[in-house]
Amino acid sequence: MKDKLISSAIRVFSKSGYRDGKVAEIVRGAKANIAAVNYYFGSKEKLFTQVLRKAFAVAEQSHPISGKLPKNAPVEQKLAAFARAIVSRTLDKGTAGDYNRIMSMTLHSPGSPIDTICAEVTTLQVEPLMPLLVEYLGAADEQTYAVATLNFLSLAAIVAKHPFVMGKIFGDDPAKETLDAFIEQQVTAILAATKSLAVKELSHSI
Repeated sequence: MKDKLISSAIRVFSKSGYRDGKVAEIVRGAKANIAAVNYYFGSKEKLFTQVLRKAFAVAEQSHPISGKLPKNAPVEQKLAAFARAIVSRTLDKGTAGDYNRIMSMTLHSPGSPIDTICAEVTTLQVEPLMPLLVEYLGAADEQTYAVATLNFLSLAAIVAKHPFVMGKIFGDDPAKETLDAFIEQQVTAILAATKSLAVKELSHSI
């Protein structure tokens, strides 16, 4: 039943966000009683934490942030794989896109558990990304690392409104080649923005 509640909650939160995702709809989708969320998780917010972790794990199966690259791959390739994974998830209409849809629906919505979201984003995305940025940017200061992290993740999620992107620019059912080309354009832009910080930091050190 616990797994059924998480699966149902993923569907509800990816459609309605945290605030408008109703517990009644979640338990109905799991064919459970109204007390089930508190029984298994203790609260809606604690269920939401499990939802983020599960949705992220599903996304990792289809679009791993490591890109399945070897450990000794150049850092720029690793950053490109990271960016490619996030953009691909955003444009994925299947279950692999649920994590990004939930974040898009929730992050800037009043009443969302921002502390919980930030903690999970830190664990799931910032902590894996930071060593790559440290290697790429070199001996930058903390502010530069913070800006680089925020820019990287924000730019990678810039296509979060994918119905607009796909519907208005590409149509409702773009060809795979068109979508792949668009993803690579986004990856190139993200790396260019990140590289500009590296160049700026280098110029300050001279």
